Amino acid sequence: MEQNDRIAMSAAYIEEHLQETLTVKQLSARAGYSPGYFSRCFKEKLGVSPMEFVKQRRLMAAAKEICRGRRILDAALDYGWETHSGFTKSFGAQFGYSPVLLRAFYVRDASVKGDRQTMELYLKTTELYKTPEELWQILCLTLKENGVECDRERLKEIYELAAVFHEGKKRKSGEEYITHSLNVAVILADMGADEGTVCTGLLHDIPECEHLREALKEMGPGIWEVLSAYRDFEHSFSCEDDRGALVALSDRLHNMRTIEFVNPSTWKRRAEETLRLFSPIAAKCTDFRLRSELDELSIKFL
Repeated sequence: MEQNDRIAMSAAYIEEHLQETLTVKQLSARAGYSPGYFSRCFKEKLGVSPMEFVKQRRLMAAAKEICRGRRILDAALDYGWETHSGFTKSFGAQFGYSPVLLRAFYVRDASVKGDRQTMELYLKTTELYKTPEELWQILCLTLKENGVECDRERLKEIYELAAVFHEGKKRKSGEEYITHSLNVAVILADMGADEGTVCTGLLHDIPECEHLREALKEMGPGIWEVLSAYRDFEHSFSCEDDRGALVALSDRLHNMRTIEFVNPSTWKRRAEETLRLFSPIAAKCTDFRLRSELDELSIKFL
């Protein structure tokens, strides 16, 4: 069995046994490696140590249960924390807010509306088969909600340019291809990316040509630079401008969200590639939601 498969299987095992005792010694023995070698391989492939990965996944699982109405202390105890305060400290360090906030949202909605509205633990997701016009409105709203400053007229011009390039093209789901570009832009906007990066999300799949280069340079600084960085990343998985990598990660996230529309024979390969190549890079991003969802989708399809 190849090293990548052993690490992927270890990640899947962790996901399935989050409420049990997990140690590096135990996990390395299952993989057939020494603890030291296993830890090095795991961090190389997933960007964090085995026990840090365990902690992250436990926190996410506990957060989901709190969103569904579970008491904070009960969730904390189930996932390995001995005290409310210790869990709250770890939770705040990971997510940037207290678990009390999740509980408050649940209690408020359950009492006032009679149903549950959960706080968003993932990056914004849109329903399938939204029209391009509906997705455009969602993009504009997301930019506003996250305080991203942008020239709305220029953004509209970029969107219309991308729509022209993708006119007549369809995704495997049957949707117009421009909906993918819009979804990538929404993900970037939800992470608070700047205008040039969001615009690159709209343009990332259009072919390179001299006409495009000149048109983008006339629209203002930043867009062409980020698009070039994205293309560098696509060729080598590295680029000097981190915004290019962020576009590639957002593109991969939306493709993983819609992977059920492609041939099932490719699912395992794409999931393994995401876990091995994209997830460690996502670990360097400040938005934990990106890495978390890429991991979760990869493990699901492995």
